[in-house]
Amino acid sequence: MTVIRRSKPPASSFLDDLGGSYYWDSYEAPLRHDELAMTKLYLALFAHHPRWAKWLLVLRGWIVAPFGLKTTTAAELDAIEIRSAYAVGEKIARFTLFGQNDTEIVTGGNDKHLDFRVSVRKLIGHGASRVVLSTSVTPHNIFGKAYLFVILPFHRLGVRTILSNAVRAGRV
Repeated sequence: MTVIRRSKPPASSFLDDLGGSYYWDSYEAPLRHDELAMTKLYLALFAHHPRWAKWLLVLRGWIVAPFGLKTTTAAELDAIEIRSAYAVGEKIARFTLFGQNDTEIVTGGNDKHLDFRVSVRKLIGHGASRVVLSTSVTPHNIFGKAYLFVILPFHRLGVRTILSNAVRAGRV
């Protein structure tokens, strides 16, 4: 099974109706290591950005810095701190941790133009284990909507690539 787009996101323990967001997407992939703790599963995905995605994130930072938006440097992407535990409010692989339990971890960020949340869920049952990566975005203004429109093709490709690379490398 490859990475597939879901027709609706799974229910979240930490987020209201994900499917009711201004924008959402949800992708799933096979999970061979269902014993992984949620922080380990999250880091198996987000601590391994493809080189092209790192370059695009840094380029994005250069473009949006004059508008006062949060940026990412190459050094930050190369120096993702991996710890054994994270508390709500701390950074985990560039994003703020909003909640976690045994089957889900939710991270994200808030900025002037939009807020976003990332949910990584572990679904086990029916003879198969899967990891589901869902994103929810709430723009605050026209700039947020325009920004979302521009980055969505890169976001979708990046999410699928992050999931497929993790499966192919045996991290998940």
